[in-house]
Amino acid sequence: MSDNCRLPLFADCKEVDNSIKCPGDSGYSVIPLFGKRVRVRKDSAPIMLMGCLDELSNIANSTRLDFGGNVIGEIASIVMALSIQLNAYLVQGSDDRLSRVRSVEDLLMAKIADLCRGFKGPLGWIIATTPELQALDTIRVKLRECGRIASSMLDDYPPSVNVISVMNHADKLIAQAMYCMGGHVFRSVDDAMNYLLGNITR
Repeated sequence: MSDNCRLPLFADCKEVDNSIKCPGDSGYSVIPLFGKRVRVRKDSAPIMLMGCLDELSNIANSTRLDFGGNVIGEIASIVMALSIQLNAYLVQGSDDRLSRVRSVEDLLMAKIADLCRGFKGPLGWIIATTPELQALDTIRVKLRECGRIASSMLDDYPPSVNVISVMNHADKLIAQAMYCMGGHVFRSVDDAMNYLLGNITR
């Protein structure tokens, strides 16, 4: 590779035979997972979960930037912090890191509890009615996806149960926020369908 045009190297990449070789090029990666180094395929559940948490962090950050200064931005900031802490827990697997994850989870719960205090309303199928609520729903959907991936890791990696519980709780809290903030609630999926298609089929 010409010295006049050198690419920056990641810390674990090497120049070999005038080209750059990086871990993972063979379809496998060696990663730290719950405090141990493991060799896994790049399409394995641990890699997918780390990627899902990265995507969650990215979605939450976009929401934080779009709606900064209001409660939606605050919720997004907490979720972004939660996703970063969860990724760190996947790597370290320590009780100390898990306690930090739980502290962010508790902050999210306190924020939603404060937001929804005194709220009484119907439960059912909910559809976002504003861009703010749609942003929250996008976060909720990604939380559920990450939780499903974590569930697939239970047999091989028992500590993933901690990730699952946090994801499941956060998913429910975000859904609760949507109810409290005025999402349109329907008693059945057919009611939701009629709402969505009513003007089109008339």
